[in-house]
Amino acid sequence: MASDVDTTDHTATNAGFAVGDSGVLVIESLSNGRLAAQVIGEVRKATPLPIRFLVNTSFHGDHCFGNFAFPAQTVIIHHEATKRVIDERFEQDRAFMIDLLGPNAGIEEAVARSADVTVTGSCSLDLGGKHVDIEHIGYAQTDGDLVVRIREDNIVFVGNMLQAPPPAFPWLLEGRADEALVTYRRLHDILDDDTLIVPGHGRTMRRADILHSITYLEKLINLARDAQDSKLPPDQAREALAMREYSDYSMYEFIHFQVNIPAVLSPQ
Repeated sequence: MASDVDTTDHTATNAGFAVGDSGVLVIESLSNGRLAAQVIGEVRKATPLPIRFLVNTSFHGDHCFGNFAFPAQTVIIHHEATKRVIDERFEQDRAFMIDLLGPNAGIEEAVARSADVTVTGSCSLDLGGKHVDIEHIGYAQTDGDLVVRIREDNIVFVGNMLQAPPPAFPWLLEGRADEALVTYRRLHDILDDDTLIVPGHGRTMRRADILHSITYLEKLINLARDAQDSKLPPDQAREALAMREYSDYSMYEFIHFQVNIPAVLSPQ
């Protein structure tokens, strides 16, 4: 597993790979060619076998903008919704990433490279003694969220379904909190207590850590419904949904107040 940068409770995008007897599968290519090359370099430290597959768990640039740096023969795998966004909106998303990360983050060099193979439900790949299951279990942060399980090792990469271990909580960047909650519950149900979870942006987790995100969403949704039923004005609704017991998370002020509260108070 590799990660761009560390903070106290949050890291930049995680990437990883699985090695079988016949080749390698990589999860995430990160945000630019330099970081993608670092991932490939880590693979080469482990094996000379070909990188047969690359999976992106979402269309977000920090997960897929390095795709172009992988060998031409590497098969790219996305959910069909992720492929659609990359094919139709790459330039818009690249401009957003440049604005977010600045002009010297290597985003300008990125070239769109979307899926050769798309997944809508699930599929399994045999790397030779190592099996990788790729599954879409529902909407969490994007329509194309994928879960990637390395079966023999009981390791699961979940992308931005889970940002990081507690105190981190979900980012409702596209709203749809009720749908996300269903998916979080499903994720909890399909894993076991021994599963090692690699989130999108943080240290590894265990199944019990998912309950933190489930409880957060349950409370947020219920408080939003109470505020709407009581017809609270915006400033009072914002305070009613403050949920300051979650303020230990370094992204609390921004994500909770500027992203998640507006998401649950807006018409779905």
